[in-house]
Amino acid sequence: MEQAGPRRRPSSGGYSCGDEKRMKIIEVALRVFGEHGFERASTRQIARDAGVNPPALQYYFGGKEGLHVACAEYIAETLMQALEPSFAAARAVGPNHSRSAAVDALCAIMDAEADFLLGSVQIEGWSRFIARGQSEESYPARNVIYEKVGSKLYGNCGRLVGLATGCPPASQETKLRTIAIIGQLGAFHHGRNNAMAQLGWPDFHGKRLERLKSVLREQTRAMLNSLTLV
Repeated sequence: MEQAGPRRRPSSGGYSCGDEKRMKIIEVALRVFGEHGFERASTRQIARDAGVNPPALQYYFGGKEGLHVACAEYIAETLMQALEPSFAAARAVGPNHSRSAAVDALCAIMDAEADFLLGSVQIEGWSRFIARGQSEESYPARNVIYEKVGSKLYGNCGRLVGLATGCPPASQETKLRTIAIIGQLGAFHHGRNNAMAQLGWPDFHGKRLERLKSVLREQTRAMLNSLTLV
């Protein structure tokens, strides 16, 4: 039997029928896991909604747990693609650059994260999957997204906060400020529906997203620029 896991694209271009079927299962599973959690999610429902027979989940993913991990890995891979350009720009900023260069690079990462987490239509279903993974101990993929993306996000942002404040990246002060800065998006990402209700917004797209990003940049700059360099 073929081993579960990522499949290569055919050399002729496009995706094979198996790749498309695997992707359809992941898309449906993200929604079902997000709505019901890992324990209560029905593999029969996932198979039915994806238009496949239940044994297909075993064939492609090795079972329910493997499917759950594959969902998290797909989110992580897609998020890394969105963030990598801003991470690369951040790595180019060093101690010889100005404080404002570090702050600008940090704001660029926040912009890219906001575009992905708030501006994408598909992320609305992903948000529930991610939120459950952070709150439910039984989630097999609980640490996948942090290990593949979160550690890099905090690492890059922490280094920039350290450059902007003059504090070592590994210090408690730098870690606290980094968590506070990154956490600004949480109120809009994890509390998406509440935030939209408060604002009277139907979504976080277009001019609404640009306004939100502007506020996040203003708050980030205000937090860092108010500090005295060590």
